[in-house]
Amino acid sequence: MNRITYFGSEKDITEAIAVLKQHKPENLREADARLLIQKLIDEHHLKASILVNGNRVWGKQRILQNLEKIIKHGTLYNQDQKKPPILSRYFYQFLHLECGSLSHYDIAGWIHRYPTVEHLKKFFKNNEFGKPVREWIPSDKADVKAIVQAIETRMFPFQAYLKTRNSESKLPKRH
Repeated sequence: MNRITYFGSEKDITEAIAVLKQHKPENLREADARLLIQKLIDEHHLKASILVNGNRVWGKQRILQNLEKIIKHGTLYNQDQKKPPILSRYFYQFLHLECGSLSHYDIAGWIHRYPTVEHLKKFFKNNEFGKPVREWIPSDKADVKAIVQAIETRMFPFQAYLKTRNSESKLPKRH
């Protein structure tokens, strides 16, 4: 039995509870519950922070939309320093809480360390603990794994193509 916890405004929490109540994720295996909640966060644009057994579940679309904006600009910072950075607070929290990064004090410190898309790519290949981000994620955090896989597919499309092609070549041939 999973323990579901909510944080946010009363309105956001009420909305999240109503959506999740219909699907009963507390009765699923944790990895399955996390993927279901992630799907519900994305479909219903839920804003409350939802935790399963004390660990946050992340919305994939929100992060991928911010990644597209970063790729379009080529940087995580905004040239006009009067405007907020291109890297959203939500994506920053995901990076430093889930992907093997130190917080670097705050979002500005993280952006200073990883200012461009190329720096972000290098981070995903080798995080601050010396591992590829995909290898850093525990197996029960299926939502985080799904996001990291989608990020890597977007940032390293040729490598994603090769993985797909290699896995297809291992399938038994039909006669």
